Amino acid sequence: MAPRTPLAWKNLTADRRRLGLAASGVAFACVLMFMQNGFRNALLDSPVQWVRMLRCDLVAISRARYALPAEQPFPQSLMDRVAGDPDITATISLPIERIRAQLRVAGGPQRPIRTIGVPTDPGWFLDPQVERKLDDLRVPRGALVDSMTRREYRLRTDDPHELLRQAVELSGREVRLLGTVSIGTDFANEGTLLVSQTEFARYFPFRGDGDPLSLVDLGLIRLRGGADPNTVAQRLTAIAPQEWEVLPRDVLVAREIDFWGSQTPIGMIFLIGVMMGFAVGVIICYQVLYAGIQDSMPEFATLKAMGYPNRFFISLVIRQAVYLAWLGFVPGLLISFGLFQLLESLAGLPMLITLPRATLVLGLTVVMCLASGMLALRKLLHADPASLF
Repeated sequence: MAPRTPLAWKNLTADRRRLGLAASGVAFACVLMFMQNGFRNALLDSPVQWVRMLRCDLVAISRARYALPAEQPFPQSLMDRVAGDPDITATISLPIERIRAQLRVAGGPQRPIRTIGVPTDPGWFLDPQVERKLDDLRVPRGALVDSMTRREYRLRTDDPHELLRQAVELSGREVRLLGTVSIGTDFANEGTLLVSQTEFARYFPFRGDGDPLSLVDLGLIRLRGGADPNTVAQRLTAIAPQEWEVLPRDVLVAREIDFWGSQTPIGMIFLIGVMMGFAVGVIICYQVLYAGIQDSMPEFATLKAMGYPNRFFISLVIRQAVYLAWLGFVPGLLISFGLFQLLESLAGLPMLITLPRATLVLGLTVVMCLASGMLALRKLLHADPASLF
């Protein structure tokens, strides 16, 4: 039996110049969708990426804290009250300053930087890089700086020796930058410093009416094995429901992502950007496939007059559309990956291409090409064969 002629592939590759232009157009649409989706995901991922680094089961936040970048602490007394709960094995309180934490490198202006007072005892971070460097924070005036901190701060985060030699002040007092950790920026914070809680109290004595550690921004809680996080969270929240809220860490992360994605206009703007990229791709693919069908109209008319059903032509265009989607998606993916790496290094935002996100763009690309093909095929499906010659 003779092999079947790959008619869809032959039609698509008959004119290599047109095929190159078509694949370039689809790749351009893919890059648009990747970039807009990447910006949206960076917006959603960046506020919670450092929370994902924490090793805990529950996180306590102020009831007034509508989003993590907001500055709404709760009293340390609440953490003290729950420390004896039989289901709790360990707690730690994290104080955070953002607006009033001003960093200045010699010769440069002051800029606000998120400063977190962290425990120097290991075990509270999932990132082994951070765990290894916690001992550095026991040095007086010692601090670790996020390697993704924006360049406007003029910090030599790429050279540890130069970083240590730089003259740096935090809120008017000398601070020694002993190393870097990888955390990442977000749309509210352009950089991060980690200091010990003892040093945090020295740099920000104005907090808490003279007791800087009496106010807590995030309370981390670890549970004994077998304890149900949701049940314990509800029980702890009920201690002071007007003042704080205790949530499983994953629930807090999901709520934060939902807040930025659905309750702020920024998430919708980037979603519209993805839709615009899809629309651009539909227009480009339609022009390409329509031109290909138009040029082959006499041949299609002959096949139709010979009795080939409409489903044959639909199947033919579907295969062409799928081929075109793949030919445009692969270079679009590679270009987007390079742009993501560049933007992550420049802006410090987590520009990630994960398998689900790449699959989403691939699905949109295939749908885009299929929709264009069906639009381009309408004339052929509804025409009389004789009128096509």
